[in-house]
Amino acid sequence: MKTALKTETRANNHFYDGWAYQRFIDPALASIRKRVAAIIPEGSTVLDVGGGTGNQVLFMAEKIKSAICIELSETMVNTARRQADRRGIDNCDFQLADATDLSHLADKSFDYSISSMVIHEMPEAKRLPVLKEMKRLGNQIILVDWIYPQTSTPKLISTHIVEFMAGWQHYAGFRSFMQGGGMPALLQEVGLEVIETQITNKGTIQLWVCHPA
Repeated sequence: MKTALKTETRANNHFYDGWAYQRFIDPALASIRKRVAAIIPEGSTVLDVGGGTGNQVLFMAEKIKSAICIELSETMVNTARRQADRRGIDNCDFQLADATDLSHLADKSFDYSISSMVIHEMPEAKRLPVLKEMKRLGNQIILVDWIYPQTSTPKLISTHIVEFMAGWQHYAGFRSFMQGGGMPALLQEVGLEVIETQITNKGTIQLWVCHPA
């Protein structure tokens, strides 16, 4: 599925993008990739917002009809494209785009809009616009992010350490995400109704399956 972008997007790369994310972060998220893939039926069309190295859509490429993966990191987009080429996968399109404005894509053009471990790191002003675009584009929405509230002090401390190591800007996004009530507060504000939820990663990460309220 190839859809032309209307405007050029300025890339926003991080020091951990590309091979570092692929080597250290993707393996840590393997169980989440499996959970998301298990929910999405065969033959589905998928929009992956903040899809990083493309690991999620490439993991289920044989199962789904097609996918578009949106990223603000040019390094991540190039990494995902190389992975797809190397594996001979041609039903996944990787686009450098700002997910606050995906007006080049038609309403309800995907069976699922998904995003994993991305919303918390965004600047606060971008979270609701991104979720609104996901709501506009997908018949159902799957979101994965840090659980709120964290279930114990040791887990909270370990989560803060992980986020701090990702850089100050990333950590500032995480702090405002948690201070604002985490994903539950955002889902309520954007008008998404939770129809299923799962807790994973030893109780630190939660998965929400939603549809418009």
